[in-house]
Amino acid sequence: MTDRTEVDNADTSRERSFVEKREHRVNLYVGTVAIVAAFLCGLVVTIEILDPPTGVDWWACLLFGALLFIGEVRPGAWLRFGAGSEVTPGSAFAFALVLLGSPTAAIVTMAVATLIADRVQRKPIVMVVFNTASLSAGLAVGALMLRTFGVTGPLLSDGQISVVASIGAVLGGLAVLMTNNLLLYGVMSISRGIPMPKLLAYSFSRETYADGALLALAPIFVVTVQFSLLLVPLLGITSFLVFQSASQAAERAHEVDHDQLTDLLNRKAFVDLLETIMATDQVRTAPSATVLLIDLDGFKEINDRLGHETGDSLLVGLASRMKNAIPATASAARLGGDEFAIVIDETNSDGLGGEQLARELRTRLSRTLDVGGFPLAINMSVGVALAPLHGSTPEELLGCADIAMYRAKHFRTGLEVYSNGGKSSRNHGRLGLLGDLSAAIDNGELNVHYQPQVRMADGEVEAMEALLRWQHPALGAIPPGDFIALAEHTELIGPLTAFVIDQAVSDLILLNRPGMKVAVNVSARNLQDRHFPAAVLDSLERAQLDPRRLELEITESAIASEPERASYAIETLRNAGVQVAIDDFGTGYSSFVSLRDLRVDRLKIDRTFIADLTTSAHNEVIVRTIIAMGRDLGLETVAEGIEDMATWDMLRQLGCQVAQGYLIARPCAFADLTVWLRDRNGVDDSAKHESVRALIRAAS
Repeated sequence: MTDRTEVDNADTSRERSFVEKREHRVNLYVGTVAIVAAFLCGLVVTIEILDPPTGVDWWACLLFGALLFIGEVRPGAWLRFGAGSEVTPGSAFAFALVLLGSPTAAIVTMAVATLIADRVQRKPIVMVVFNTASLSAGLAVGALMLRTFGVTGPLLSDGQISVVASIGAVLGGLAVLMTNNLLLYGVMSISRGIPMPKLLAYSFSRETYADGALLALAPIFVVTVQFSLLLVPLLGITSFLVFQSASQAAERAHEVDHDQLTDLLNRKAFVDLLETIMATDQVRTAPSATVLLIDLDGFKEINDRLGHETGDSLLVGLASRMKNAIPATASAARLGGDEFAIVIDETNSDGLGGEQLARELRTRLSRTLDVGGFPLAINMSVGVALAPLHGSTPEELLGCADIAMYRAKHFRTGLEVYSNGGKSSRNHGRLGLLGDLSAAIDNGELNVHYQPQVRMADGEVEAMEALLRWQHPALGAIPPGDFIALAEHTELIGPLTAFVIDQAVSDLILLNRPGMKVAVNVSARNLQDRHFPAAVLDSLERAQLDPRRLELEITESAIASEPERASYAIETLRNAGVQVAIDDFGTGYSSFVSLRDLRVDRLKIDRTFIADLTTSAHNEVIVRTIIAMGRDLGLETVAEGIEDMATWDMLRQLGCQVAQGYLIARPCAFADLTVWLRDRNGVDDSAKHESVRALIRAAS
């Protein structure tokens, strides 16, 4: 406990020091901008006093000044971009004041409106100073640009606009746009620790078009008002429509680059950002960026047992934690499903190495998360890759991080850093594993293990569940949850399921035990395949096995993903005699819907309810209810995960018909199963009926 506290204190001290240094640099930058802005504004005001404009339409100035003030102060007018910049329609009206020949009025009105708006929104003082100074500086630079082209009065003179004035207006607008945005990206670069070229390359071109569109309206506004004040209502409508269009365009641009659920960057935006970072790296010999690939362990079980809504809430909560946990030098993304990625700019991590940051981030992100009032443990596997050491392109870097992540998952280390040599270098990331899996059947690396199911009334074995196993030639035994979860997202799940069914049917015939059944797990992707029912029936016909001796175990989530296709497949197989069981019953969000819409034969009570059955009153009520409901519906109930006699006895008293678990037998190879069955057959029949307890103990 003391060691962990010391580490946390050290992390906090480091973070505090880093934040203080960053804030100092930001304050220094903002102070410099304020001084420069004051000088430029003073210069513009002095010039206007010494050489006052002639022919200024002060009524038009008053109108634009009012619109500017309203556009800045009104809270609903703000438009926020993903990178943090903000745009208001007031910028167009401010530049219109400059074009009318009164830059001093534009600067003063903009400064006052910005001060009021920022204080109303309770922004920090440093941000208030920066916004006021940068906007004022932009208008001052635009006014000076117009002076350079000799535009000292209203843009429209004698009902015409000269070519020189038109060029001056365009360049003046560009000067305002570039000054404001460069100053903004300067403070963002310092506060986030991202080099200016990287930030500009990634965000500048996409986030300045709204400013430009609004500024481009300023000359139109000026000409319209000077032509006739009767067109002012039309001016207001035009302003509103253009601003709304810019807002919607900005929102669409944000949606294109961000994940809809978590609001993190999506895969495409993350790859683009990574490409930008790697392309602008100046130092190619030392690590300049660190990529973390994060995959949640057991997320499928959370979805299956607690429902997809809970799973989504977990992802949203983790994303929020990720935003707060990552340093200013990092960006986070959701690549899809339960897979996240983080890129850390190593060159700006204040001396803290990328690998060390990765380990600290994993510790912070893995803490228990409250979801809907319930604490959920978060387990994750993290793969780390360094640029340019492990790759010169985003694809190479993500591939190396994927390999490292899979090693962390396979060896249960939590976090692995990719290595170019040794055992770590084997190309066994998830993509490599999928490639190996496609050849595993032909190479004889797959086999089927079986776990018996017994009747609780007399202890007789009535079925066995077929469980796929993979002995990888290089990595050894691969956990089923690892490779089956991968296969379920590809077409490989079809051949794998067919292999299990063919092998299980063949082994069942070899056992020569009439009436005994074999149960095979089926995924959602199998049920969505319109050829699946025919393939199953063909396998039974080739083996000349009664369809009633095959049972397909289907989870509620598999049924819910494509209910119409799932219903068709299940009905087709049941009409042919194949038995159907709902696996992990009680953990999905559609339990009763499944029973209402589908004809099934058995309910398998999930092991999470069985594990604490003798000590949890809530679990007892749930199990009792499921058993009673199954009995009333004419369905058998199977309890899986039984590990002690006390649980066995309670389930038998509650009326459960079939039992499965380590108390009876662990999953084993077919040869071991035949030995186990032979030994059970050696138990005296009178002992079986005299005491189920004695039978189970003897068989175990």
